[in-house]
Amino acid sequence: MSTRIIRQLIRSRQQELVELAASFIRIPSENPSPEFKKRSAEMGRHISRYLAAKGFLITEHRRSENALVTVVCDAPLTRVPGPRLLFCGHTDVVPAGDCSHWTFDPFSGEVRAGMLLGRGASDMKGGLASLIFVAGLLQEFAPTLNLKGSLGVIASPDEETGGIEVASLLDQGLIKGDACLIGEPSDPHHPNAGEKGKAWMQVIIPGQTERQPTTALWNLRRTKRGSRGRSTNQEPCQLLYNTEWLRSQRLGNSLLSQLLYRPSYNPGVIQGGTNMNVVADKCIIKVDTRVPFGMKPEFVLDVARNLVSAVAPGAVVEPMVPCTNPNWTLENRPIVRAIELGIQRVLGMEEPVFSVLLLGSSDASLFRRHGIDTVLYGPGLEHTIHGYDERVSVEKLVESAEIYAETAVKYLRLF
Repeated sequence: MSTRIIRQLIRSRQQELVELAASFIRIPSENPSPEFKKRSAEMGRHISRYLAAKGFLITEHRRSENALVTVVCDAPLTRVPGPRLLFCGHTDVVPAGDCSHWTFDPFSGEVRAGMLLGRGASDMKGGLASLIFVAGLLQEFAPTLNLKGSLGVIASPDEETGGIEVASLLDQGLIKGDACLIGEPSDPHHPNAGEKGKAWMQVIIPGQTERQPTTALWNLRRTKRGSRGRSTNQEPCQLLYNTEWLRSQRLGNSLLSQLLYRPSYNPGVIQGGTNMNVVADKCIIKVDTRVPFGMKPEFVLDVARNLVSAVAPGAVVEPMVPCTNPNWTLENRPIVRAIELGIQRVLGMEEPVFSVLLLGSSDASLFRRHGIDTVLYGPGLEHTIHGYDERVSVEKLVESAEIYAETAVKYLRLF
């Protein structure tokens, strides 16, 4: 069987794909939220039932009795020895926020004018549904596709808060693979093969009436490129060039390309005080900091500590989750070549296809840290991610599924 026939099957069964994605959206797995653990478990069970019916072996992992469940689903395919490919996606979504700002129910999962609507449609229940749908087809038609090796599907429960559960399983050797494809939203012609590092920090400032921390706290200046060392001797030179060209020339925003080499931050949570006429005993600022290529997260933390101590003696700066270095999969690796070829086959050659670097961070760093070549690609509308009225094109869901199928078949036939 050719991949062309698989793509025809995807088209003919696209209603199943859309309903699968919609059913994910209808489970409000907001992270954090009071019912997050319950909804996360519901997502896991839903995925397990779907893939078990397709012939997958299901394993549920948890770090402790009260920890979230990570679902790992294994497809034996043809049982012919070969590489292990992982499909990964996270089941949690950021909170919907004030529902009065939405023009539709954020958890309806309805389809309107060719768009699937709801929280997580783009980030990333749409991409997750496309991966899971394709995984089922690959197991069903593995003998006629002449596939080697095995396919694993990982439902990560907590990517939005650091990916601690999957990181733990990787550290224990309970998740193994040669390559990983994550369905995070991306540019249609440009998969993400690397990303900035992460240094989520918490700043605890004691109450002092005569001192006031200011934005000088976050004056994290650019250092000389490469001066703080890298985690590998092979630099992503071509990926850096590709990303700079795409941001500056194609998208017309050279400032964004500078973020490849500069720290970026978002003080997303500021807490403190009991009343306006009472001096707060402390102020807590939780900051999402992204570490650029050429820096280490430890350096960013040290700079933050020095700046904070200059304006607020006695303040404490501490990491909230384990930091990650900037990381990447080189563009000549088989999984990167396979997905670029898959994009060309599905979308054509009218637009150039090449891999770039992500200015944010994702679960990909966890897999790369364990030597697993990882690439991100998925459907999504970038301006709606983490915002109101999140949605995704049904056509993009289907195209992504076709690209996943092309990529997986190419990769699992390489060895």
